[in-house]
Amino acid sequence: MTVWPAKIWRGFSYLVWWVCHEWLYDLAWYVYHIMEPFVAEVEIEGFHNVPRKGPVIMTANHMSQWDIFFIHNLMPRPGFFMTKIEYFGVFFLGGLVKLLGAFPVNRGKYDRTALQYALDLLNRGQQLVIFPEGTRSKDYQLQLIPNGAALLASRTGAQVVPIAFAGTETISRKPSFDARGKKLKPKVLIRVGQPYCLPRTDQAGRKLDLDQLSDLMMSKIAELLPPEYQGAYSPENIAARRSQPSTDRPAIMGGPATSH
Repeated sequence: MTVWPAKIWRGFSYLVWWVCHEWLYDLAWYVYHIMEPFVAEVEIEGFHNVPRKGPVIMTANHMSQWDIFFIHNLMPRPGFFMTKIEYFGVFFLGGLVKLLGAFPVNRGKYDRTALQYALDLLNRGQQLVIFPEGTRSKDYQLQLIPNGAALLASRTGAQVVPIAFAGTETISRKPSFDARGKKLKPKVLIRVGQPYCLPRTDQAGRKLDLDQLSDLMMSKIAELLPPEYQGAYSPENIAARRSQPSTDRPAIMGGPATSH
């Protein structure tokens, strides 16, 4: 007799969460667009490349807390974020990020629960946001990534959207002024590349491994970045790494969307 009340309560709880999730997405979208001109001088290229339907993985380089702010402005619909588990233990913040679509991941190790949750979302046609590096780059260059994002894309066939941020690292620095004493806004360039799906085999029909797929995924981001940001995924570094296949990579699920 207790089964039906429990099912009704779970259904009601999910409905409340979904309404709040949709409402917070709309609210944040308007707030962020109002704030953006005051934060930086932003140039966006390729906004039309973000698919509005179907399973999508938005992948981006990560240099600043502001990356979360700007990537929300690129989302045409509410999405989901892989977020480090520590946030969910913080009073109020844990509930807020959950309403915004975040779900926890244990960084630095294989998190089967987070991986399965992300797979389920994509199989239901949802939009997922991942910063494959897993944390902010301290030198602002692309870092060698775990293979989690490539695994999700290859297993689900989701469209992958490469996004490149350049300049977000300057927003929180000490402000600069022109000759007349006017505060200069930081310049931010955001490039959104063409969506693609990861191949499972090469031209000879051989199955690609996750390291190769991760290199391909990150090279799509690197192509959109100025050379000084490309780091581990510059053409030269990718070629050097392929000649040394023993290169160690981080754990497979090391990449939350929310920075620290």
